[in-house]
Amino acid sequence: MRRLREKASSDNTRAAHAADWDKFVRWCERSGNTPLPASPELLGWYLTEKSGELRPDGRWAYAPSTLARWVATINKVHALAGLPVPGRNETVRDLLRGIRRSRATPAARRTPLLTEDVRAIVGTMRATATGFADRVAERRDSALLLMGLAGALRRSELCAIAVSDVVAHRSDGLYVTIRRSKTDRDAHGRVVTLPYGRDPQTCPVCAYRRWREVLDVWDDGGRAAAVSLLEDAADELGDHHCRGLASNTAGPDRSLFRPVHRTGSIGSGVLTGQSVHSMIQRRARQAGFSPELVATLGGHSLRAGFVTQAVRNGATTQTIMTQTGHADERMVALYSRHHAGLVGNAVTELGL
Repeated sequence: MRRLREKASSDNTRAAHAADWDKFVRWCERSGNTPLPASPELLGWYLTEKSGELRPDGRWAYAPSTLARWVATINKVHALAGLPVPGRNETVRDLLRGIRRSRATPAARRTPLLTEDVRAIVGTMRATATGFADRVAERRDSALLLMGLAGALRRSELCAIAVSDVVAHRSDGLYVTIRRSKTDRDAHGRVVTLPYGRDPQTCPVCAYRRWREVLDVWDDGGRAAAVSLLEDAADELGDHHCRGLASNTAGPDRSLFRPVHRTGSIGSGVLTGQSVHSMIQRRARQAGFSPELVATLGGHSLRAGFVTQAVRNGATTQTIMTQTGHADERMVALYSRHHAGLVGNAVTELGL
């Protein structure tokens, strides 16, 4: 029963709950209070103290959403213990509302990477990749960027893709199965289609083929085989090489995107979301993007870039949602307002 109940939440959610509860327990121990059960008054003092803490640079240490998550965790622990839930008390709810109103600021959103942005980043990577390690990392990162953009994928979805989840289609390109996502906790899954690109430099299927070529050789023959491949293979980036994909399915459950060491060695583990975030910022910096812009980029920039570019190119909300998997049209409108504000806007008809 315990194992099945644990499956109700993801590993990340359980880890966050454990960390939140541990923080509250340590605060109670320092202040001479009992964490379980906790009274609404005690929880209120905890939130009041934490809401006033500052970082060394003068910014608030904890966002209102973080404090609300702490309350949810404390509530859950009390409910599981069969005790009254302190966070449902109206005084605690009023306190959280007051904190949110006093800290009212626009939500921080990642800047989208549009098609030309990704083209510039991929072009810089390929032009500067000289040694073995650089060439291995370039193939992985090119595939990750182009598949992420074309599929409107979240970084967690990219990291979770297994080799068996990608199926080549002679006419359409690639069918990628997303087994689970942020909005699909029950793992119903969905299939995303990545089409053949017009430009070989930005063709998602070509990028996938180039990375799979290295990955399969590495898994079959190790470093020596991968070195031989990259030394002998004529990597003609001006031509398409996405037809007739190899059908090597050895180890179908192995991860598609894996860590690449600075020596060029391909790890056996799963690439983390933070690694995707760092890679995007590092590659954008190498491509000459300004430090201010790089700081606003992250794993979500690919998904945001898909929606923004599609809106700018005249795609309808329904066709965008077919690829993104959004269930609410308002989310697509949110991207449009923030990054494509003149599309379909009557302000352009004022004749100013």
